[in-house]
Amino acid sequence: MRKFVLWNMMLLFIITITLCPVNASAHTDNSEGYSNITLDRDTLNVELYIDYFELGRLIDFEVNPGSSKDQLTKALEDKQDAVTEYLASHFQLFTDGAKSEGIVTVTDIEERTGRDYAKIMLEFPRPAKEESIQIQYSVFFEDNDPMHRNIATYNLDKEKGQFVFHGGERELQIGKETIIGQIIRFIQLGFHHIMIGYDHILFVIALLLGSRRFSDILKIITVFTLAHSITLGLTALKLINLPSEIIEPLIALSIAFVALEHFFGFSTKLRFAVVFGFGLIHGVGFAGALQLSNDVTWRSLLSILSFNVGVEVGQALIIILLFPILLYIRRFKWSTVVYGSATAGIFGMGLFWYFERFLA
Repeated sequence: MRKFVLWNMMLLFIITITLCPVNASAHTDNSEGYSNITLDRDTLNVELYIDYFELGRLIDFEVNPGSSKDQLTKALEDKQDAVTEYLASHFQLFTDGAKSEGIVTVTDIEERTGRDYAKIMLEFPRPAKEESIQIQYSVFFEDNDPMHRNIATYNLDKEKGQFVFHGGERELQIGKETIIGQIIRFIQLGFHHIMIGYDHILFVIALLLGSRRFSDILKIITVFTLAHSITLGLTALKLINLPSEIIEPLIALSIAFVALEHFFGFSTKLRFAVVFGFGLIHGVGFAGALQLSNDVTWRSLLSILSFNVGVEVGQALIIILLFPILLYIRRFKWSTVVYGSATAGIFGMGLFWYFERFLA
């Protein structure tokens, strides 16, 4: 009976992972957004990036994925009044409690992390120095994606920082943000990112399958963490810029390769080198969810560090939950069947993602 239960637990886990939603980019939410908030002489400017086709579920742009950039741009321009109307009730700015009326001045299309984003420029009257500023953001939360997030970077005279809008926290009060609050939000963002990154999860599981002792997995994960931390920081700060068309297939290929490596059993030195190399690639993928402004400040560095901590917490949770089960299963003769099935499943999934992303 005990063998039957364990076998079914493992089989259920593999099936669950395999049947998870798959798409060409498994690193960010479909509707993850970004915004930059700045001041000039007469206006408060908001540069808002939201997923084009997620917005298209609310406003019919009459175009389909795969349309040219010119077609997407024209459709967005034609529907500018509808976009303005939607944002008037979903992106609101208040000064001293009074609502400030904004206007959409520019619309455009920009590709980020392999997705088409609607770039929308909003202008609000510049608040006086002594006036408080509150921003209320509710894009997509009630409409079609309660898990939507928007990473905001603001630079308003002396007030600078980052904020993460999500369903549970929809209001930013400029000047009222604490460092602790920022740290917590970006840890949550990193944790969320690893939990919805099915390919990253499979990569970690593949590493677990090839490790027999806790000390082994500790060494491997340390190497992986060091590598992805390097490229995560460099990419988030825009010091390096590698196209998602290259990174996404390589991440998928890394999953298949590590599963294959477990099957054939490469040397320890080679395994460390492979994990470090693939860690550098995964770090670029992680950074896809963390696009900050070009300014390198201690606040932006804090956001990157906190995000990375959240990623590590997510990885640690996967290891803590799964590794003891894997060690226990090794005690039985039928463990080879379980390990073989898991390895084959992960290899197949990585290969599937590779061709899907390579041909996308």
